[in-house]
Amino acid sequence: MSNFNMVSQFLKDFSFESPNVPEIFFNQENAQAKMEINVDLQVKGADGGLYMTDLILKIHSKLEKDDKTIFMIETTFTGLAQVAEGTSEDDIKKITLIEVPRLIFPFVRALVARATAESGTPPIVLQPIDFQKLYDEKNPQ
Repeated sequence: MSNFNMVSQFLKDFSFESPNVPEIFFNQENAQAKMEINVDLQVKGADGGLYMTDLILKIHSKLEKDDKTIFMIETTFTGLAQVAEGTSEDDIKKITLIEVPRLIFPFVRALVARATAESGTPPIVLQPIDFQKLYDEKNPQ
């Protein structure tokens, strides 16, 4: 699908909170963590074939035994794509909901790994996301 060009990509919003530090580091005997990860995509179109895709990622890490928060991350990373004139609506949806997120995800992944490493917790290296699968689940044929 080569009927688009990435014009820009940028960090739009980033929040990292670790409300129970430092006490959480002092009380870790056999502590297991659980993590909730939510991914959302929002697309906005503009004149001239420009489309902005927001990849919104929310991560909440908690201790299993007492549900105390280790950290919370909320970030919005945006890709701005120029879509060729005459591109079908179906192809525009696939570009903005599959291809653009696929291209910008590695930057979000690196950002999360760096932020968690800097926080004193083990770095979180997110597994790749299959945006094609997410698209297919939300848009059954």
